[in-house]
Amino acid sequence: MTVALEKEVRELRRRLDLAETRLSQPEGRFEFISGQLRDVQLYMYARFEDVDKRFDQVDKRFEQVETRLERVEGKIDALPRVIAEMLAQRQT
Repeated sequence: MTVALEKEVRELRRRLDLAETRLSQPEGRFEFISGQLRDVQLYMYARFEDVDKRFDQVDKRFEQVETRLERVEGKIDALPRVIAEMLAQRQT
C-alpha cells in the first residue's frame, strides 16, 4: 500500500471509531433510563400489591362491622316488642 492510502485508511478507522463511540453513548443512556424505568415499574407493582392487600383487609373488617350492625339492628327492632309484652304482663 502506498503511504497516502495507509494514511487514508487510518483516518477512516479513526472516524469510524469516533462514529461508533457517538452512536453507543445515546444507546447506553437509553439502556440506563430503560433500566431505571423497569425498576420503578417493578417497585410500583409491588407497592400496589401491598396496597391491594391492605384494602382487602379493610374490606373484610367493614364486612364484619356491617354484620354486627345488622345483628344489633335486628335486636333493636325486637326490643319495642319485648317492652310492649312486658308492659302488657304488668298490667294484668
